[in-house]
Amino acid sequence: MLLSVAALLALAAMAPLTRAQLETFAYDLGATSSVEGGKVPLVNGRWMDPVGGSTFTLHPTHAIGDLDGDGNADAVALLVEASGGTGSFYYMFAVMNLDGGPVQLGEPEWLGDRTVVQRLSIDRKGIISIRYVTHGDDDPACCPTMKIEDRYRVEKGKLIGITQ
Repeated sequence: MLLSVAALLALAAMAPLTRAQLETFAYDLGATSSVEGGKVPLVNGRWMDPVGGSTFTLHPTHAIGDLDGDGNADAVALLVEASGGTGSFYYMFAVMNLDGGPVQLGEPEWLGDRTVVQRLSIDRKGIISIRYVTHGDDDPACCPTMKIEDRYRVEKGKLIGITQ
């Protein structure tokens, strides 16, 4: 059975985003980031800022699922910034599947310093759930204890927190 070019393109558009695509994507931390231009172009899941010296790594935890109801499997990715000191800064990104390729949706969500991610998922309605441990007001720098369970959805091109 032979498929037309249009049919092959339609199948490619429905293919889910992959970990390999997330490992080679250029994430945008935004204009207020410490990285010049805000861009973090990962290669094999890592990138070192030649100016500021921070190292960025794609966290092993990610989620694949349809965030916007278009039938294509999108992704949620986590980046960790190690700035050379004792901190490890965590960012969460919504990455949309546009014709089989990754496109970042809006700015990342800040998850904290030395965060411990316990779970990340996307449900059938496109709701992102993340459970993590971060620093409470009285926690020492070494030892986060505040447990967070947050939920997000995509709305009008942005990642919106919906936890109440």
